[in-house]
Amino acid sequence: MLNERNKVERLKEMYPKGARIRLAAMSGEPDMPAGLTGTVVFVDDIGQLQMTWDNGRTLALVPDEDSFSAVSQPEPLQIRTEKPDAPLIGANGNIFNLAGIASRILKAAGMREQANQMYQRITASGSYGEALNIIGEYVNFTEADKPEQSNDEDEQFGLRME
Repeated sequence: MLNERNKVERLKEMYPKGARIRLAAMSGEPDMPAGLTGTVVFVDDIGQLQMTWDNGRTLALVPDEDSFSAVSQPEPLQIRTEKPDAPLIGANGNIFNLAGIASRILKAAGMREQANQMYQRITASGSYGEALNIIGEYVNFTEADKPEQSNDEDEQFGLRME
């Protein structure tokens, strides 16, 4: 039983979802010509490769009975390496505020794992400067949106002369 489980796990590693297969021969299926290609949908619990064939059929391959070869492996998921822009310049300089802004930006960009990793590194850092450098590894520092300021000092400070 353990050997069967190991065999199935090995098949799942060898033929992941999206792998392309070329058929050499399929037992008892004359409609499945040699040279036909298809895509692995998944490897089931008994070790059959559930397939979507280029001719529209969805027959499973049985490794010990059918003859086939792998044509290609699925493309690895592209890991986003581009840093998103975070409006940190001119923002409240409290490191937890800056980390929160950067974390929200990362999560909005679909980079939740990087946001969590950044926050853990910041909390373990030894200084404000080190924490800022860590944030800079994950996001680009950009100008924070500032409310428009009036040139009238009285208006700025809420003073009104009557």
